[in-house]
Amino acid sequence: MDTAAISEESYSGTDLASASNGKFRVVVIKERCKECGICINVCPKDVLARSSDINSKGYHYTIPERIEACIGCRLCEINCPDFAIYVVKEGSQ
Repeated sequence: MDTAAISEESYSGTDLASASNGKFRVVVIKERCKECGICINVCPKDVLARSSDINSKGYHYTIPERIEACIGCRLCEINCPDFAIYVVKEGSQ
């Protein structure tokens, strides 16, 4: 599925953690995250961090903490085994 076509409206009613730097928006579906840390480890710009909050399953989900550094490489999205994170390009294409 092309994530460029995905929007947060697709997940209305779902608890999301998201942030934008004007070029890219990183969105985490909190309930899908199982705190494996793969996305945090593969991010070349250290954009992602573990939240101090937990989801309903007891996991500290990932959050886009340093969004200004995001280059839109989508390594987090590609490597997430639970499809809990995606990156959307913002603005004109």
